[in-house]
Amino acid sequence: MSLAPLPENKATYRGDIDGLRAFAVIAVVVYHVFPRWLPGGFCGVDVFFVISGFLITRQISRREISFASFYTRRVRRLAPALLCVLLATVVAGMFFLLPNELSALGTACFAGATFLSNFFSWQTQGYFDRSASLQPLLHLWSLGVEEQFYLFWPALIALSRRKAISLAKVTLATGLVSFAIGSGCVFLSPATDFYLPFSRIWEFMAGAGLVLGGHGLDRLSPRWRAASGAGGLLCLLIAAFQLRQDWFFPSPTALFPVLGAALAIAAGPETWLARHILSSRPARWLGSISYPLYLWHWPLIAYEHLIHGVSHTHRSTGYAIITISVVLAALTTRFVEAPLRWKTPERRTVIGLLSALAVTAALGLTLRAWPGHSTALGRDTPGVNLEKINLAEQNGIFPITPHMRVEHIQGLTVGVIGSGPEAPVLFTGDSLLFQWGPRVDALFAQGRLKRTVIFISGPSCAPLPVEKPQKDFIYCNAMPAVQDRILAKWPVHTIIMGALWERVFGPPAEWPIKKIKAEERLRALSENGQRKIVFIMPTPISPRFDPAHMVTRHFTHLSLDKDTLQNGVPLAPIMAEHATIISFLTSMAQDTGSSTLDLTQAICGSVETCFPLMNDGTPKFADQMHLRPDFTQGLSSGLDDILIRPTP
Repeated sequence: MSLAPLPENKATYRGDIDGLRAFAVIAVVVYHVFPRWLPGGFCGVDVFFVISGFLITRQISRREISFASFYTRRVRRLAPALLCVLLATVVAGMFFLLPNELSALGTACFAGATFLSNFFSWQTQGYFDRSASLQPLLHLWSLGVEEQFYLFWPALIALSRRKAISLAKVTLATGLVSFAIGSGCVFLSPATDFYLPFSRIWEFMAGAGLVLGGHGLDRLSPRWRAASGAGGLLCLLIAAFQLRQDWFFPSPTALFPVLGAALAIAAGPETWLARHILSSRPARWLGSISYPLYLWHWPLIAYEHLIHGVSHTHRSTGYAIITISVVLAALTTRFVEAPLRWKTPERRTVIGLLSALAVTAALGLTLRAWPGHSTALGRDTPGVNLEKINLAEQNGIFPITPHMRVEHIQGLTVGVIGSGPEAPVLFTGDSLLFQWGPRVDALFAQGRLKRTVIFISGPSCAPLPVEKPQKDFIYCNAMPAVQDRILAKWPVHTIIMGALWERVFGPPAEWPIKKIKAEERLRALSENGQRKIVFIMPTPISPRFDPAHMVTRHFTHLSLDKDTLQNGVPLAPIMAEHATIISFLTSMAQDTGSSTLDLTQAICGSVETCFPLMNDGTPKFADQMHLRPDFTQGLSSGLDDILIRPTP
């Protein structure tokens, strides 16, 4: 994303637009550091797109600069800070990234230097994915979108001049087509809608339209300008505080920040809001460093996540990241951008910067193929594959399998695998239950699955109505109704339940009351013994199972947890922690005629020690408790007996 001010002379400079940049970069940075504070802060990128559409169209359509001069100034403005951040990110990564991470960083470096990051990100991960938080150059996607717009829009302006076509009509048509593409992609391919320029062009066109409708804007009265500025601010605040990542973004909900930015620009620089807030000295200063600030802040966040884990950033750490980002941005502006932009020969500087970008792109490709120094870390630890450990850390924990037919009912995931002749089996519970989907899928692929298997699941959703879900998981309240709906549709013979049982039943003091509710529900589900109910007992949990903890990252080196990787984790302390809840579940099963299934030995490979790696060195776990699909799909256990054997 180009947060960079386009070169403007004193006659056309508007301080309020620098203030808009300040608002936008604050929104993005705060969202990335403290997402709960500003849940819609990601919309700051859309504000920048509107600003760029306005400034570019104003300059080129009025023939203030030639195309050659425009692109020359773009290179001098954007390349210096970008080169600094790319090289600094690569150098830092060489100290504590694992081999495949270093290779991915090399690819991202190449994409960043060639302004193709959005296409790279489109092919690799969603912006809001868990793994996206570990990509130090993910944020360059928006710079790619903007640079591609810089190529497309001036050419379209030139074509409209040559063909004597109304530029206003071209702008309107382009914007409408782009918005229609985005509105379709948000349902068919959200990643396409987010990353590719075709579905984002309408945001730039909103800014361009302000220039082409400028005669009408010039005639606005002060009262209407004030109303426009206030309305724009209201839209921006609503967007920053209320938008959510799953609300059909960017199309059509990006209308809020786009409309807000457009109204603020249309209001002009003379309103009270523009003069006293947006054009204030602190806002203008922050806007002037917004481009390098955007570039610097995300690599710092990503490396902090890589070292300390993807979680909510500690407040003091977040403040430190913001402070360091601002300092680096100010230094970059003062000692790198300003000299190369204004104080060096134009032609020589542009040739040098383009050459440096080419060398950096080549460096990225070299890094992509280079195995990296960290491969030596695992050479003296037999059976350890660092690349597989790293890939396991990035795996999801809620897999939709290839043969699973999925629908979403009242916020819960309902998946169906197979259509065997035997009576169907229902799996119901949270992610610790849904993790067995790959095993069911594997049996189906092998032709061994004898029955239809239905999953009803949701993150942190208990299979029994005994806990009050947290605010973010309120959809879990629908679990009993969805279960009853499925049981009315399918002649289910066996119900298998799994969950993080300690969370479901809470403190032991609450167990007597919750047991009464649970047993009442169990008897209803079993139809007084007509259906078989099986509890999957608590599976082993330990921070030492987490691939993220197998390799400890420091700012200067990596280290391995060799004891865990070679000797495993003793089971006795783990099972001692589960002993009370196991006893409780066993008692409840006996009281209701249900049965239990303990999969600990099948998972761990021993009754005394739990080994967190498979024979090929691949981790079994995605985190401290969830099993990876690659492991569960090949795990033969007591579940197979239920799924393969004929119904008694």
